[in-house]
Amino acid sequence: MDADEHNGNQFFEVGDIVKEIDYIVPPDRPCWSGIVMYIEKNHYELHSSLGRFEDLIGVQWLKEGQIETLPASVLVLIQKANQDPKKNKEIP
Repeated sequence: MDADEHNGNQFFEVGDIVKEIDYIVPPDRPCWSGIVMYIEKNHYELHSSLGRFEDLIGVQWLKEGQIETLPASVLVLIQKANQDPKKNKEIP
């Protein structure tokens, strides 16, 4: 993973809709989508050229109903919480 693929600099907000990045998903299931429930800023300290700190994101997976905590770099934003869905050009 290089700096262009690293999502740790992406700023998530509570209520955002996200999905997990495909390379952390087992081959026998699709990527899960969920809602950001909480954020712990600068939770992970990275010792690399990608950045110094990364947020921990608590996601409630929609279909599974469970909350999981993940580093921000393994999540992809589908829609911002305050964005009008009609203006969203990407359809997940």
